[in-house]
Amino acid sequence: MTPPSLTIGIEEEYQIIDPETRELRSYITQFLEQGKLQLREQVKAELHQSMVEVGTEICRTPAEARTELIRLRRHVIDLAANNGLVIAAAGTHPFSSWMKQEITPFERYIGVKQDMADLAQQLLIFGTMSTSASKTASS
Repeated sequence: MTPPSLTIGIEEEYQIIDPETRELRSYITQFLEQGKLQLREQVKAELHQSMVEVGTEICRTPAEARTELIRLRRHVIDLAANNGLVIAAAGTHPFSSWMKQEITPFERYIGVKQDMADLAQQLLIFGTMSTSASKTASS
């Protein structure tokens, strides 16, 4: 019997930016309409419409995760470019006002907004890299 092996997954959240004003742009619902068919659950909405999240498939090695993440980054960069927008990766935006950001109109996020009120609106942060590792049993 071989010992369990580890798997890894990475999620990142990117800013959707208007290249002329450099402001955040609420555009995730359009991204999902255009890109979700190709990447199923790997491109997702988040609380604010100016945010797009990507998540790798379950990967067996760091090299596989890196390759997957590069592919996902390229995909959202291309989606943005096709719509005259750009993608940025940073923990916060330096000057876009949280008061002007639209909440994604999904039931989950509407509930968060109702439960947390202004705090949900103010929570304008972007996860720049999170990983998870889990043990899998070998057969």
